[in-house]
Amino acid sequence: MGATEKIAKWIVETSYEDIPPEVIEVAKQSCFDCLGVMLAGSVQPVGQIVQKYITEQGGSPEATLLGSGMRSSLSNTALANGTMGHALDYDDFGGFGHPTVVTFPPLLALGEKLGSSGRDVLEAYVTGVELGVTLQQTTKYNQMARGFHSTAVIGRMSSAAACSKLMDLDQATTTTALAIAGSMAGGLIHNFGTMTKPLHAGLASRDGLMAAQLASMGMTAGDQIFEHPLGFANTILGEGIYDLNQMADNLGNPYRTAEALIIKKYPCCGGNHGMLDSIFSMMREHEFNYEDVESVEVGQSYLSVVMLYTEPDDELKGKFSALYNTASALVDGEVAIDTFTPDRIANTTVKDTMDKVRLNVQAKWEQGSGDFLGGTPVTIRLKDGRVLEHTTPRDMILGGYKNPWGFENVLGKFRFNAGLALSPDQVSTAVDTWVPMEEISDLSQAVKTLVS
Repeated sequence: MGATEKIAKWIVETSYEDIPPEVIEVAKQSCFDCLGVMLAGSVQPVGQIVQKYITEQGGSPEATLLGSGMRSSLSNTALANGTMGHALDYDDFGGFGHPTVVTFPPLLALGEKLGSSGRDVLEAYVTGVELGVTLQQTTKYNQMARGFHSTAVIGRMSSAAACSKLMDLDQATTTTALAIAGSMAGGLIHNFGTMTKPLHAGLASRDGLMAAQLASMGMTAGDQIFEHPLGFANTILGEGIYDLNQMADNLGNPYRTAEALIIKKYPCCGGNHGMLDSIFSMMREHEFNYEDVESVEVGQSYLSVVMLYTEPDDELKGKFSALYNTASALVDGEVAIDTFTPDRIANTTVKDTMDKVRLNVQAKWEQGSGDFLGGTPVTIRLKDGRVLEHTTPRDMILGGYKNPWGFENVLGKFRFNAGLALSPDQVSTAVDTWVPMEEISDLSQAVKTLVS
């Protein structure tokens, strides 16, 4: 069998019982967290724009847009919920950018129409994420260096695999769905720091679902989308960078989802998170604030997208500025949703503190295949002469598998985010319904708890 055939076969044959319990637990928390950020995103400017667009497009009332309760077609709903889920850049990350926001929204829409169970959705979710994580882990971020957004390009494969699984497509049809999704791949890093970045997640959510639907209707496509010289791997990910057959053979062996996903504590690009963990750790231990700081040096990978904006002039650009996030952390002692507002971006104290921060970029030829994994070193020089240093390795970022944030904190994050769109009583009902996601018997009823 070729790589594509092996991958499709694995998708079809994987069952809920095959998935380790610890992976199911991480999947539940990530999906629950994503519901909260989708609700928060529904009241953000880009969320309002995409909902207006969906209203003007119309469409059969097959599934529900979270927050407003508007109903539209499956593809429109996946587009809107996926975009809203990435509006604040507060959804989880790891593995291939932002796995849950491109895999769960289409399953939510599809599962609502089909009346799927929570177990069905979790099975499909893990199947899709596993494919995406495996693809990314073996690419060495090659597509990112070429300007492709992993969430957008690999996310379409994850979405298509997950939707094919939930639709119970056979191996041949699943192969077709993956091939269709491969021709939809796109999303450019140039658009980070704008509303188009969250649109990437919405488009990947929609396109993976559409690919599975079209395949189920009999549309044809190539049957070697991964291994063909003019297929997805060589064209999008980069020629000859890994052994596709080995990758296909290792799907689910072991499962990688649990170790890959990081639930965000901070509503900004994940490239900031290790740096912020280090800064806050030093501030707690050594009891200083921005007034005590002489200078800060922050190490960054040459691939880091948090260096895109050295002088951000709006809140979306601020999410991709290591300088702004460092200064905000020092001035405010936190990085939260309110960090990214026009008033905070214009704050003179934060701007003055940014002048104390210098980025130390590690050149490409100094790094191997372990880009990002070692963490970003932070050095803070205080006016009293102390020099403080701290590095948070990627696998120790707060919210990850080795350094979990704790479910009570995830729950608190959900309550806050959901509370931006729902009443307190509605938030409590949503919590009672979705925390035990594996016990949901019919998603069409459960989704009703997520509308105002």
